[in-house]
Amino acid sequence: MNDELIDAAVLGDEGQKFIKSALGKKMLDMAVEEVIAAQEALEKIEPMNQVKITELQNRAWRARSFEQWLVELISRGEAALAAFRQQQQKG
Repeated sequence: MNDELIDAAVLGDEGQKFIKSALGKKMLDMAVEEVIAAQEALEKIEPMNQVKITELQNRAWRARSFEQWLVELISRGEAALAAFRQQQQKG
């Protein structure tokens, strides 16, 4: 159990460091730009072009998911660290 908590806490910490890094910031900016581009393209597409609509929806979903995955990883890490600290205080 402790190993799992430590692993999750380490991953969360690495996630935080990543989003603060130049690379992480750039990738998050690129994800936002991808969502905006997909939304703008969706506004202009023929309503009957279901294949292209689905493609654009998937582009936006994938870009949003990138940020959500990082946030989730960080949140799990913070929760794991809190649980680990609580265990250490009890034991």
